[in-house]
Amino acid sequence: MKMNRLKYWIFTILFTGLLAACSDDDDFSDTILDTTPEPLTETDVWIMENFTQSHNIDVIYKWRDFETNQELNLVPPSEDRVIPFLDVIRRVWMEPYIKLGGVSFFNKTAPKQLMLVGSAGYLEDGLYLLGEAEQGNRITVYSINNSDPYEEGMLLRNTNTFHHEYVHILHQLEKYPPAFEEISAMDYTTNWAAISDPYQLGFVSNYAAADANEDFAETVAKFIMMDDENWQGMFLYPDSEEARKKLKEKETIMLQYMKNVWGIDMHQLRKLVQDEIAKILKENKQDNEEEQSNDD
Repeated sequence: MKMNRLKYWIFTILFTGLLAACSDDDDFSDTILDTTPEPLTETDVWIMENFTQSHNIDVIYKWRDFETNQELNLVPPSEDRVIPFLDVIRRVWMEPYIKLGGVSFFNKTAPKQLMLVGSAGYLEDGLYLLGEAEQGNRITVYSINNSDPYEEGMLLRNTNTFHHEYVHILHQLEKYPPAFEEISAMDYTTNWAAISDPYQLGFVSNYAAADANEDFAETVAKFIMMDDENWQGMFLYPDSEEARKKLKEKETIMLQYMKNVWGIDMHQLRKLVQDEIAKILKENKQDNEEEQSNDD
């Protein structure tokens, strides 16, 4: 009892001393830290208008090392690459989905953050990451610095990557039917990069053989990127009827899922995306010809 009373008096004395030390005259407004807001750049304003204010998407391009994958050696994107890349993504990903599903649908399903990384995400096995989708909240895209996003090869790669990663967001929000996982359950492998002919196993790409989630995302992305003639020809290519059947079953489930769960007609989406790709390539060709003419 005496010990408890002793502790109480010691605490009272210490607390009283603290109050005495902190007088009303003390000024804590000064700080050694610079709290001046960083001025908005032209890039910041463009992002605010096209991504943040309209769709509540935070675009991270100024380097925040603690938010990147700490297992990878990465560099930030060059600022002059940011708007061209985002302009392409806006045209071949955001706008087609908004036209078909509406702004409310897109804002509900869109990732809250896009992180842009200048370099590729090289892994120990010699492979590298093009993109990552993290738990329905963020898409990270790599290799922003590597080439012109309006150039055909990079345009097609970025379009494929973004549609692939966005599908991960969608199936994390609403899972695709379990029947899809059962189609190739025995064929998924960690050694997917060594597969020489994925069609023969019922996959649309090597990476689709990694697991069911990648298989589903690749099926959607490849459907969007391939014209109907090549897509239909894919079903005739495998030697085995079993492989052809697997490809067809995956297509059927994918089309139904996108239509029934999200209200997206994949045939219409494919047309919108491919028409926009063709338009961008035409514009880029004209710009290059004008530049060459001016140089001459």
